[in-house]
Amino acid sequence: MKLNKLIGFLITKEDISLNIDIFEAGLKLFKIKHNEFYIYFWGINNIKNCIIENKYSFSFPLTKTLLDRNILIKLDNESIVIENDWLGSIPVFYNKQDEIVSTVPSFCLKDKVISKEGLLNYSQFGYSAFGQTSFKNVKFLRYYSTLTISNWGIINEEKEDIINLNVLSKTTNTNDVLKNIKQHINTKEKQINKNIILPISGGFDSRILASMLENKEKVTAFTYGISEKQNKSFEVVHAKKVSEILNIKWQQIELKEYNKYINDWYKIYGFSTHTHGMYHIEFYKNILKERPINNSSFLSGIVGDAWAGSIPYTDISIIEDINKLSYSHNMSVDKAFIINNINNNLKKDFFDNYQQLLKNEKYQIITIIRFKIVLLSYLCQIPEYFGIPVWTPFLNYELVINILNLPKEERLNRKWQKDYFTKCGLNIEDMELEYSKNNDLNYKLCPKIKVSLLDVNLMKKYYNKNRLTEINLILENMYINNTSYNKEVYLKALFDYYTIIAIQKGIKNVN
Repeated sequence: MKLNKLIGFLITKEDISLNIDIFEAGLKLFKIKHNEFYIYFWGINNIKNCIIENKYSFSFPLTKTLLDRNILIKLDNESIVIENDWLGSIPVFYNKQDEIVSTVPSFCLKDKVISKEGLLNYSQFGYSAFGQTSFKNVKFLRYYSTLTISNWGIINEEKEDIINLNVLSKTTNTNDVLKNIKQHINTKEKQINKNIILPISGGFDSRILASMLENKEKVTAFTYGISEKQNKSFEVVHAKKVSEILNIKWQQIELKEYNKYINDWYKIYGFSTHTHGMYHIEFYKNILKERPINNSSFLSGIVGDAWAGSIPYTDISIIEDINKLSYSHNMSVDKAFIINNINNNLKKDFFDNYQQLLKNEKYQIITIIRFKIVLLSYLCQIPEYFGIPVWTPFLNYELVINILNLPKEERLNRKWQKDYFTKCGLNIEDMELEYSKNNDLNYKLCPKIKVSLLDVNLMKKYYNKNRLTEINLILENMYINNTSYNKEVYLKALFDYYTIIAIQKGIKNVN
């Protein structure tokens, strides 16, 4: 039995030709005409079978729940109804003016008028925020919401949030939480009953997944390093040791040239987020060179660290504090370089509506992930564009709430996980292994790949001209002249470039 998975869709009034098989993975595409609209679905294997209770489901394995990673699409007599999940973990973009809805933002872009608020928030977050992209007519669906599309237009309805302070006031215990995670993993494992690809970093989340899988003989783990000598990287050394202890097949994947995949990244994520996950594109390309997928599934540890206790509480006292919730790790543009003197009503409205709720640490963590999922969704989507359906326990509502409701002292410094590793012999941190924790990959590899430069004349309307020129100079000097820049100076120029180039491509409509 083949594994079936819907991964994307487009709804439009145009009958068009689509190329969605970006990585030549054999993705399937089919089209439905419903009233005045054409609906294009694409995905893995027999995607016409991805239907449950008369709704197309983007879940894996197939389910109708919206309390896990999913989109549901129902074709009613006079309308098309789209519902997303409690986190919004598969971003949905829409253009009311041109009546287009898609998981690919570029498909929704017709009139390329910039939204000043959208661009400002995008630039400061490093990805689109508050439901508005950098282009005026392209918005995206809030978590746990519904879009209804009919001949009368597109209606957006935000459901009542299932997350509230009462839900977050309960207390769970470590044994039950670990038992529930394992039960969830093993149930899915049996249901899928295929080989499993596991990206293992040696960190806590992938380590927990690896330890809880029952059929370890069906698992192949892969790891890439982020230090200059990748085989000495913390991730590689730890992952290798974990795999040895658990007797899991493991292989290191060497990264060399991921910046050359910027255009491939843009084809999927467009202007919704900065160009970011090209290293994952190279990672999966190289995995498939080493091992045919053989109808495998992919187990992801996406955002497990956030729920487990890795994100500290931050005080949100003024409107600009909202930027702290972007959790952008400096992959954004400094406000000083953004030409945009406007009132930010989107951010102000959010601050007014959520300031009190954000005083709750657990609610704040959920909000951070709901913000950043428009970017982090790539951790699940990129493997699927390579033809490998993805599943994870860490986007499941019940498991997430159980983890968040652990006693504070258990979540502090992720004690509950450390204690678990000690019990099962996986406390790698105490084994005195030699490794490097230096994150050198961007600094060492990116200058070796030529990138298209920023169009200063085009982009100076939105960003400081001198900064645009400086970014180009730094990137060119590092590539052509091997000029040595301070690591911090180079990386900031690179991250600014990653953020700005996505908007430039959108304006030029480069697909």
